[in-house]
Amino acid sequence: MKTIVLDYETYYDNDYSLRKMTPVEYILDPRFEVIGCAVKEDEQPAVWMTDIELREYLLTLPAKVAVVSHNALFDMAILGWRYDYVPHLMIDTLGMARAWLAHQLKSLSLNSVAMHLGLGVKGDTVHKVAGMGLAAIKAAGIYEDYAAYSVNDAELCWSIYRKLIEQGFPVGELAVMDTVLRCAVQPRFVLDQGLLAEHLHNIITMKQDLLARCGMTTRDDLMSNDKFAAALQNLGVDPPTKISLVTKKEAFAFSKTDPDFLALEDHPDPQVSALVAARLGVKSTIEETRTQRLMSIASLTWPGKGQGWMPMPLRYSGAHTHRLSGDWKLNMQNLPSRGNNKIRSSLKAPPGHQVLACDASQIEARIAAWFAGQNSMVDAFANGEDIYSQFASSVFGYEVSKKTHPVERFIGKTAILGLQYGLGPEKFQKTVALQSKAQVGKEVKLSDEEAAKVVRLYRNTYSAIPSMWNQLGNLIPRMTGQGFGSLLEPVMFEHEKIKLPSGLYLHYHKLQNKNGQWWFEHGGVPKYIYGGKMLENIVQALARICVMDASVRIRRRFAALGYPVWLNLQVHDELVFIVPDELVEVAERIVMEEMRRRPEWGQDIPLDAESGTGTSYGECK
Repeated sequence: MKTIVLDYETYYDNDYSLRKMTPVEYILDPRFEVIGCAVKEDEQPAVWMTDIELREYLLTLPAKVAVVSHNALFDMAILGWRYDYVPHLMIDTLGMARAWLAHQLKSLSLNSVAMHLGLGVKGDTVHKVAGMGLAAIKAAGIYEDYAAYSVNDAELCWSIYRKLIEQGFPVGELAVMDTVLRCAVQPRFVLDQGLLAEHLHNIITMKQDLLARCGMTTRDDLMSNDKFAAALQNLGVDPPTKISLVTKKEAFAFSKTDPDFLALEDHPDPQVSALVAARLGVKSTIEETRTQRLMSIASLTWPGKGQGWMPMPLRYSGAHTHRLSGDWKLNMQNLPSRGNNKIRSSLKAPPGHQVLACDASQIEARIAAWFAGQNSMVDAFANGEDIYSQFASSVFGYEVSKKTHPVERFIGKTAILGLQYGLGPEKFQKTVALQSKAQVGKEVKLSDEEAAKVVRLYRNTYSAIPSMWNQLGNLIPRMTGQGFGSLLEPVMFEHEKIKLPSGLYLHYHKLQNKNGQWWFEHGGVPKYIYGGKMLENIVQALARICVMDASVRIRRRFAALGYPVWLNLQVHDELVFIVPDELVEVAERIVMEEMRRRPEWGQDIPLDAESGTGTSYGECK
């Protein structure tokens, strides 16, 4: 298959730029102008093409072509939306670098990656053309320099691609990457502007009412740590804490430099994000700005398609465990789920289609039990037993069922899903109290003794899981040794990394012991690691492989049948598709079959899934 590198150069200025706009707003704006594009075909030298030359060139290409770029969420979108050309395979060297090098590099820019790999240096001509269109660039006499600059970028991109493949980047992951990119490049969701406008109004009103209801009418109220912590707890959130550098005691982590606190600004409950935004002195919450941005995107006119289309930007290997994350500062993976959420409901299928969502049921608990060798739990899952009720029955000493004992079963569910990674009694107690409001409609409080009993019973009943924590904890110091290797199927432990069955790695860069605790770096950020956390890393990475490999198989099955169905959104362990009305039944069958299919490296993992359909994403939930 022919492989081509593309590197677009486009007009930008101080106001019209990707710093202030999402790529979809930028690309579909009337000011959008392609200055030119560097094109490299296989090993041939890169050449500079004008807009017309590129259009003519694309017409000569065979049906199956792989196109490579650095930041494909931008370049492939231009190619698809402005040139009506979607390659057979889209490859993003930025995504490859994120999966392969993010543990070492703070920046994954083209220049940073190329320099790290010893491949050359990126030029700076692009900084000289701000506010200059094609005519102005030619008039200034720097057109040839700009073309050479872009050609060099294309050569660097090709070299990065080849180098990472040579280093062992798994070729099979390119299909996953392409599947992720299509969620944005080939949008199928349609936005309901009326619902978004209603949601925006509700957010603004809710924010005002929330502060008044919390009694936080002054800045002193907002800055009171105790009052603010109480307000978070009333919303079902465990206030983040840290060890004070001054007192050496636990304190609330409410400053602008505390990552756990800042993460709450993007909490799925808009009330939480509103409260945090108010404390930070931010006028608009992330949910508010996201809704405004979605309304802006909904008003854009697409060439030949009209208005309302919503691309789903997802970041390949966005997390340490290679799970996806959101992009374009929209984070469509973190939509509010409580109540009748308007954003979910505003994401609709076009006429004649339905939204099909399929979620991998309890996939982390299933994989954790399998990996740890907890056969009793694996068998229970395989037999379709209600393991939440079973464990709750052991806790309370009487038979618990989902229908007759919702509170007891909730405690059993929280234990099964929350205790597998080493959660202690105090944290478990808080988790039950905080999550119970949303899941059973009232706060459930466990005494210290009751919480300790549940944790102790879990660890005794499923003893293979805490044994795995200890086994992994013992492996951590050994991972600092050169030449170290230890197989714990299906993963291989090596020096400062764990090889996954996909061929990617979990990296533990600069792994070292500090005051009795083990730490590593990821992109220059220190992270704490221990046995339970390592189990979580491994399980989440394996779950990601199961889910995303299923998405690739599903697309291939539909392609074999001649149906244009591909992944349109991925959220945690859920795959979302837009399918024609007449295909809903067969599509649901295919999707469920593939989500339940056991991987070659784990033929005895009892995977399961559940699905739903509707005219909007909200109806599927």
